Amino acid sequence: MSLLPIFLLLGILMIASVQGYVSYHVSDAYGNRRYHVSKEFENFDLEKMNNRCKQLGGYLLQPDDRQEAAYAITYAKRTGWGPFFTGITDQKSEGGFYYYNDNKPARFLVWQWFQPDNWYNEDCVEIWNTGFNDRHCGTRGRYICEVPA
Repeated sequence: MSLLPIFLLLGILMIASVQGYVSYHVSDAYGNRRYHVSKEFENFDLEKMNNRCKQLGGYLLQPDDRQEAAYAITYAKRTGWGPFFTGITDQKSEGGFYYYNDNKPARFLVWQWFQPDNWYNEDCVEIWNTGFNDRHCGTRGRYICEVPA
């Protein structure tokens, strides 16, 4: 008997990675997608984490509209798993936020008060339960993948 149905019922998805297994919290469907939030805290690396999301068939979160951005913020608040890193960065040009996965300009950013502030050169973006925040890439944390449902 396969354990896969049991893991899916528990909302856990495990994938093979170079370091072993990575486990995720999996959201209910939102539109035509689900969100997978890593359970482990790791030093965030855009390329590495985006590749892990690709193993799931998706990519690091990049909100397509205000509703999706609001859903992600609400998800962080409801679950208590936030903050979690997204696929939004301004590594190429300070203040020029774009989606790492496809290099398109980032839109629909719902910033927390006084953010972004680029405090000591913050180039990655994380979601808190009150909005988006710029954060140092390499900081320990969770990340969120956007995956077709």
